[in-house]
Amino acid sequence: MITLKININKIKKLRNITGISIIECKKALVATQGNINNAINYIRQYLTVESIKKFNNETKEGLILDYVTKDFGILLEINCQTDFVAKSINFINFGNEILNYIIKNNQQDINIIQKVFNKKKIELIGLLKENIFINQIHYIQGKFIGKYIHHNKNIGVIIKSNINNQLLMKQIAMHIAMLKPEYIQEKNIPSDILNQEYKLQKNIAMKKNKSPIIFKKIIEGRIKKFINNITLYNQKFLLDNNQTVFNILKKNKMKILNFVRLKINENIIKN
Repeated sequence: MITLKININKIKKLRNITGISIIECKKALVATQGNINNAINYIRQYLTVESIKKFNNETKEGLILDYVTKDFGILLEINCQTDFVAKSINFINFGNEILNYIIKNNQQDINIIQKVFNKKKIELIGLLKENIFINQIHYIQGKFIGKYIHHNKNIGVIIKSNINNQLLMKQIAMHIAMLKPEYIQEKNIPSDILNQEYKLQKNIAMKKNKSPIIFKKIIEGRIKKFINNITLYNQKFLLDNNQTVFNILKKNKMKILNFVRLKINENIIKN
């Protein structure tokens, strides 16, 4: 059997067009008698078949990408299977392409985004040999927007404030990223959440067989602790444990009006 010899320049050209390995480019050119256009179609067909095999694989890694101006902020989560692929230039470029499309077309509907980028996603799955999922998009509009993106891009926070203090907004966003409050302040906690916690603590306290006065104090103390743990304003500030977030904000005449926290493979926290 005679093996077709392929010019190295053709292989390089095909690699520049498709981004796949030199070996795969050579295989495609051999299969298509050295015709670059046919080789591109061959690769697309091959990548589609390989992609379909990966569709059910779990996507536990990924990236949080952001776009923030002074009055608008977006967080985008895209997922893959391994940290290695999450750091790859092809995966990062794919995420940035989606982000640019969202901005240019003012499109935040995740279902539309998934349809628009489905073909490119399938090709990228075949190229990277991992399943990829365009997971979610969230945005905040307002007069003053701040953000914090963790260095490995697995956590992202955007916040809306009443004043333009970018440094403090970044610090508060970092606090939210690390300590994950669920609500801004006590009044934002749904009554059913507080009632559920009250019943839980009541059942626990009843087993201790305390007097009514002590019993009441135990319940009040635990409910207060519960509220402090899940509300941003009542938490101890990440960068100064001697003060609450509320105290820091009050000194700077700042209020947090909304926030969105995304972390790979965790439920969104949004206020």
